[in-house]
Amino acid sequence: MVDFASLPIPVIPYTPLCRPGVGIAVTSLGEVRAKVRMDFTTAPHRLDYHQIMLVESGTGDFTIDSTRYSCRAGSLLWIRPNQVIQFASATNMDAHLVMFTETFPLRLRAQMGMLDDVLRPCHWQLGDDELAGFQRVLALIQEEFGRPDQGLGEDILKHLLAVALMHIDQLCRSQRKDHRETDTPSGENGELFLRFRRELEASYRTTRLVEDYAAALNCTPRTLSRACRIVAGTSTKDLIDARVALEAKRLLVHTDLPVGTIARQLGFTEVTNFGKFFARRVNMTPGTFRRGDDPRN
Repeated sequence: MVDFASLPIPVIPYTPLCRPGVGIAVTSLGEVRAKVRMDFTTAPHRLDYHQIMLVESGTGDFTIDSTRYSCRAGSLLWIRPNQVIQFASATNMDAHLVMFTETFPLRLRAQMGMLDDVLRPCHWQLGDDELAGFQRVLALIQEEFGRPDQGLGEDILKHLLAVALMHIDQLCRSQRKDHRETDTPSGENGELFLRFRRELEASYRTTRLVEDYAAALNCTPRTLSRACRIVAGTSTKDLIDARVALEAKRLLVHTDLPVGTIARQLGFTEVTNFGKFFARRVNMTPGTFRRGDDPRN
């Protein structure tokens, strides 16, 4: 089993200069650039905290887990802990940044499991109305963050962050092509989905069988499939395979491990089966992906 945290990819810890001890910080990309060497940000690195970035001006490319996003004013990105990120060397972007620890947010409805879900979308291009609404929320967070704390500041920031995250959750659902009235997760389906996501993180290297996950969660495959469809809009099998493919891409890009070793660490007994799986999910062979021959990455 690979301990991804031990791989030689730099990790930036959560060390805010303002309001230490509070699990949220508000700054700008320009301020970060003034404190961090450019050659560091343009090399692959990870954060041990969440970061929401709203581009205010300029353009540039930003890569999250081997997917490159072309950003401009109105681009919204959510970087989750341990995702491998990288700025393009030539960028004139400036952006609002909201950084927060994994334990800071309020835990609200079941869809807030997106906090822990690296398979959820992480990039949106906001329309005018969406952008104006999100900017108002960010302005409130920034105003409260800069205000002297009189006893309730942290609680207010928690609630304002919850509003921002629910805005993003609404974007996820409103931009889904198969959006339906029944897509809002609630009750047993939402809770089962969150339990499945935790089980998937623990077991994706050892099994890709829906039946194994259903057994671990003490439910039927059909019940689990229904929860995944309602909450995530896709099948249980697709979520399992997407998580395995994500780890495969990370290992191919950021380690020198042979393809056969990566295949075994992800539970494949034959490297040819891994190659077929990867080509089906990513539309190229592991070797092609590792060389970076595809212009999209």
